[in-house]
Amino acid sequence: MARYLADGQNHEAGFLLWQAGASYSAPGIVEAVTSCRAAGLDDAAETILISVTERADRQAVLNVVAALDHAGRHRDVTFMLTAATRPPR
Repeated sequence: MARYLADGQNHEAGFLLWQAGASYSAPGIVEAVTSCRAAGLDDAAETILISVTERADRQAVLNVVAALDHAGRHRDVTFMLTAATRPPR
């Protein structure tokens, strides 16, 4: 993903971020979001979190929220819950 961003291939990077949110396990989401935030890639972290909220498996979404909360990522929990309550675009 970093290579795509560095090369200006934002569409490809965005797809990888969306795919991460749609398929990673809860610990994987925590790791990916934490890495993005540490690198100053807040938009990337938020893309992952939004993708998580679009999962049909609501238990998986709740598992991610619980993992983020357990990891002390309260800002990300708040972001996810806010995103999940917005009407679809």
